[in-house]
Amino acid sequence: MELELEWQKQEQEGREYPALHDPPEMEYVFYTQVQAGELLKVEANLQSKNFYRIASQTKLSDNLLQNIRYHCIITLAMITRYCIEGGMPSEMAYRKSDFYIQKTDIAKSAEEVEIIHDIACRDYAKHMHQLRNHTVCSKPVTTCLNYIYTHLHEKITVKELAKTVHLHPSHLSRLFHQQVGCTIHQYITKQKVMAAKQMLLFSENSYAEIANILSFSSQSHFIHAFSDQVGMTPRQFREVKTRSDFISHTHSEPPQK
Repeated sequence: MELELEWQKQEQEGREYPALHDPPEMEYVFYTQVQAGELLKVEANLQSKNFYRIASQTKLSDNLLQNIRYHCIITLAMITRYCIEGGMPSEMAYRKSDFYIQKTDIAKSAEEVEIIHDIACRDYAKHMHQLRNHTVCSKPVTTCLNYIYTHLHEKITVKELAKTVHLHPSHLSRLFHQQVGCTIHQYITKQKVMAAKQMLLFSENSYAEIANILSFSSQSHFIHAFSDQVGMTPRQFREVKTRSDFISHTHSEPPQK
């Protein structure tokens, strides 16, 4: 009750001053640009420093760093939901949001928060740009995409997906191919290979362990699928990336005296 009275008092005092907030349409335009994967427009908006301007004008906290944190978290929450509506698997969108919000929470300066904000917006927009080449997915297909993303460590079948969305397997297969541009099996394999690439780069797991973790039928099946998608074997991929990182790191070091 006391808070309500305090709000009424503040609102009455605020009527004596001009509006402090930009029309919401300005923010909605940016969210829509990210949702549509319009990379050039998103980049132009980020370069114009609109986020920092709005965060500076609209005070959510007396602490400068906390204020811009709040604004960044609001933007991430809105973009996440816009991108889910635009076809991004919901679990992927939420995990991205969780990651960037956690980074925002430990940022040491307003400038660092602004950098995180811009990186996050580019990340979402880039993913949506990749999705834009396909027809906007129906709810059953979107549900399948999200299911696949969250069950990559399991064996996924068309029958299982069809049961999840209450459609006949053949009907779901046709619908999926029309909207995503490949078969369900091809899409699952592609996503598993992408996950394998991350594991090869950021873990010490053996090729047999990766094949098992991602539920390939065998190590040879994993190697064949990976080679077909990437153009090199898992071993070659790991060796090339390791060598490339080593060379890059060596060249970035100052010459020894």
